[in-house]
Amino acid sequence: MGKLTLTSVQDGLGYFYGTCTTDAGDTVRVDVLPPKSHPRPAFVIDHDGMHESDWIVFVDGEEIGRGASREAAIALIEAALAHQA
Repeated sequence: MGKLTLTSVQDGLGYFYGTCTTDAGDTVRVDVLPPKSHPRPAFVIDHDGMHESDWIVFVDGEEIGRGASREAAIALIEAALAHQA
């Protein structure tokens, strides 16, 4: 897999976001929405999209899976993009 970059802080909607460049040279947008229990900014617009315990992973706007931790979410991204190489 190519290079994955994610923000270290959440945006106003609660997401960590970034990009990933695949080995094939394609760049995709990556968004990770942590669970409600994860610390977040004082102001998050959409609490309803957050799951109680799952980290929800999106690539180019499509949900690709859910993980139990940030590390599991990153592993999902890596596995999904490895198939695109």
